[in-house]
Amino acid sequence: MSGDYRIESAAGGVFKVIAPSGETVDTYPNEEAARQDIERCKREDAMWSTAKSLINSSIETLMQKYGIDRETARHWISSAIDVVD
Repeated sequence: MSGDYRIESAAGGVFKVIAPSGETVDTYPNEEAARQDIERCKREDAMWSTAKSLINSSIETLMQKYGIDRETARHWISSAIDVVD
C-alpha cells in the first residue's frame, strides 16, 4: 500500500484512479478527469478524518462528564446525531 492515490492507464485508453488501499475508485476518459477525482477523494478523506476526530472528542467528553463507558457514550452521541439539523 503506497499511502496515496495514483493513476494507472488501462486498456481502451482510459485511466484508473487507485486508492491507497489498492482498490480502484473509478475509470476516467482522460488523465485530467482522473486527477480531478483524486482531488475530490482527498477532500472527502479530510472531511471524514475531521468528522471522526470530532465524534471521538465528543465521546470522550461525554465519558468524562458523566463517568460512563465508551459504548454508552457512543450510543448517546449516535442517538443525538439523528436529531441534529
